[in-house]
Amino acid sequence: MISLSKIKGSILLLIASLVWGSTFVPQKIAMDFWSPLQFTSFRFLIGGVILLLFLNIKEIKVNNKFHFIICSSSSGLILGLAALFQQIGIVSTSATNAGFFTGLYVLMVPLIGIFLLKIPHWSIWPCVVICFFGSILLGTSKESLFSLDLNIGDIWVIISALFWAMHLHIVSYSVKRFPVLIFSILQFVLCGTFLFLYGILFQKDLIFNFESINSYAVFTLLYCSLGSVCIGFTLQMFGQRLVSPTPAALIMSSEAVFAAIFGWLILSEVLNLKGLVGASLILLGILLVQILPKLRIN
Repeated sequence: MISLSKIKGSILLLIASLVWGSTFVPQKIAMDFWSPLQFTSFRFLIGGVILLLFLNIKEIKVNNKFHFIICSSSSGLILGLAALFQQIGIVSTSATNAGFFTGLYVLMVPLIGIFLLKIPHWSIWPCVVICFFGSILLGTSKESLFSLDLNIGDIWVIISALFWAMHLHIVSYSVKRFPVLIFSILQFVLCGTFLFLYGILFQKDLIFNFESINSYAVFTLLYCSLGSVCIGFTLQMFGQRLVSPTPAALIMSSEAVFAAIFGWLILSEVLNLKGLVGASLILLGILLVQILPKLRIN
């Protein structure tokens, strides 16, 4: 039987994926008002500060503070690169394609795991293939299965997928050793701070340019701060305490499905029949990764 803890972890990761899928649309809209660096830096700083309000500092107990700071800093830096590259890509690609290409980290997570001497269960590989092929169907053009029609935005998002895969491994290692909430807050604040300092040093004109900011721009920023950062990433931390990296990546690949759904509902980005089949394959892969490890094969 599947343990209750893994079911709980899977549900938390699925909810996080739903939240992330819903934020691709406001992330896309936000680029009419913010620069990618501005938006990414501010949303993580705001998210970290909001979570800080729910933290009882007196109850924090971290045994190895140096180790904790190293892990939090590494996680914050990799998270910053992943989120910034994704946001740069979203400027010139659709919310649906951004969700699809981000989902390529499903393939990268088990490959990185091999280099970390974490050999996945045999059942992971067919699930990875199913989810990857489903992502291909979601992201290819209408005319041809093999015509990806990549633009510069797609390439930026694909690069971000590598950093998302690295971040997932760092999180998996860290959340089993440190208190989740304080780890989340520190990595968010450091992520936003790293990007803000980079902006001050190299893009000062952009980081302090608020000429296009209005109430709509503020709404997109706050929605992504509360949704993506406070809710989505924090649920990921708690979920990954209960689910190992590769199955977690497979579950979170449903983010592409949710991004496509919200892109269709809000931005009228039509998901054709091939895309619907792809979404179904991703959901099938997520289901199989929960079932196949429990099967006894003689």
